[in-house]
Amino acid sequence: MSAVESVRPAVRHAQRDEADVIAALHRRAAVAGYGHIFPPEAPPPTEEALTDKWQQWLGADSEWCAFVAVNAADVVGVVLAGMDPDDLTRGHLARLYVAPELWGRGIGRQLYEAAVGHVQEREFTALTLWVLEENHRARSWYERLGWRPNGTRKTSYAPTGVEDLGYELTLR
Repeated sequence: MSAVESVRPAVRHAQRDEADVIAALHRRAAVAGYGHIFPPEAPPPTEEALTDKWQQWLGADSEWCAFVAVNAADVVGVVLAGMDPDDLTRGHLARLYVAPELWGRGIGRQLYEAAVGHVQEREFTALTLWVLEENHRARSWYERLGWRPNGTRKTSYAPTGVEDLGYELTLR
């Protein structure tokens, strides 16, 4: 069975030895999802650089918890959850990526629920995340889930003014 045929992959904690597979997925999803946002001259992240970052995020001393969606033996999605590095009283979600050929099948929602569950277990009552300003698909998805812009911005790619918007969610 191919990754496209199954609709409900298993979600589990990511393993450090999966950093290269996760990095490849991250790069593929980012290039597909952000191609209309970044100019052609903007260099996409390399798999080597992303592998290094994922090894850090998956390391034993990392503050992050990573979840992967796995279909058979294939990693088809990933998300990071942990403490907001700018406000230690809040949780933070980051790097939610799903294989582009599986977008719209509920995998992102499964990963999202695992990540939110993780931060709720740590007793955070508010969450933050960053979304590219021009990533209207992601922004509308998060807004449907109750997230709201919090007025913060940060530059993602300075040469052309690509920016991230801060979002927050209050947990009940």
